[in-house]
Amino acid sequence: MLRKQLLIRQSTVVICTLTTAFCGNFLSPIFVDKAQAQNVFERVGRMFGGSKTEGNASGRSRGGATRSQCSQMDSKSLIALVPQDNGGSTTQEYPKFWFYVPFGGTSESPPVKFRLLDEQKKSVLTKPLQFSLPETKGIVSLSLPSTEKPLLTGKKYYWYFNITCVNDKGLNTNISVNGWIQKVGASPELVQKIKQTGNQQEYIPYAENNIWYETVSLLALNRTSYQQEWTKLLSLFELEEFANSPVYELKLKQ
Repeated sequence: MLRKQLLIRQSTVVICTLTTAFCGNFLSPIFVDKAQAQNVFERVGRMFGGSKTEGNASGRSRGGATRSQCSQMDSKSLIALVPQDNGGSTTQEYPKFWFYVPFGGTSESPPVKFRLLDEQKKSVLTKPLQFSLPETKGIVSLSLPSTEKPLLTGKKYYWYFNITCVNDKGLNTNISVNGWIQKVGASPELVQKIKQTGNQQEYIPYAENNIWYETVSLLALNRTSYQQEWTKLLSLFELEEFANSPVYELKLKQ
């Protein structure tokens, strides 16, 4: 029953988000007619709603809660900002990944660890990436460094994100999430639409084409301009309280 209510809630949020986006762009160069808009609604609704069309891909968008979590943690645990099927596509060779971390770190905190595997479950990174946590909980991103191999078009990759906190007894608690990402080529139509939009709601062509990672990144990095859309996106994860909070880029530990 809870899952059904969440799906209904997510669908409502998606409709509100898209209605706002397209009504606000009535006079823009990327205006679409009613039939096209309906098609966009369906595609983006599937993207945000987590269609299971990817089949065998698996993962968890929320880290499992335990009884020995850090004192800073509240009812929310580690969350990956991904669809319900735990994955999505990108056109970028070095995309950004987005998460909610439920506690802040210090200079003594264990590093965040990120792994990336190919379809044969072999590591594509020289070694697991280690990042420092920000001082406060909130929305964070990490980027694949350009010193690593770029993602290849048509390939699917599996990522694993792990953080560790120390409980009141001094013991470590590991929390992790995992999912997948697929690199796709940018079609000529997508490239043309991006050129037409310029800096005006550039996320829309990506959303129309089911490009999850760029949609989230553009909304997050331009959240002041797209405040309502950013808030609606966070509400899918029950994180709307962070809509006006800073976002943090995780820094690689040397």
